Amino acid sequence: MLEQFGNLMDMVKKVQQNVDGIQDRLKQERIQVASGDVVKITVNGQQDIVGIEFNEKYLAPENAMLLQDLLIATINNALAKSRELNQEAMTKLAADLNLPKIPGLF
Repeated sequence: MLEQFGNLMDMVKKVQQNVDGIQDRLKQERIQVASGDVVKITVNGQQDIVGIEFNEKYLAPENAMLLQDLLIATINNALAKSRELNQEAMTKLAADLNLPKIPGLF
C-alpha cells in the first residue's frame, strides 16, 4: 500500500516538474498582434503584456478614441492567442504523460 502511494507521489512530482518547465517556456514565448499599422501588442504565453507600440503618426488628440478602441481590441486578441498557446502546451503535456481527459484539469 505504501509502495503504491510512493509511486503516486513520484508521478505527481514528475507532473509538477513538467508543468513548471512548460510554464517557464511559456513565459519566454512572444505573441505579437497588430491592429493594422496603428498599434502592436506583445504578450507572453502566460498572458502578461510585455510590449505596446504605437505608430507615432496616430498619436494626436483627435485620434484618442480610435486608439483606445484599437488598444482594447488588440490586447484582447493577443491575450486570446496566448491562452490558446497555453492550452495547447497543457494538452500536449497531458497527452505526453498519458493522463486521462479530466474536464478542467488542463
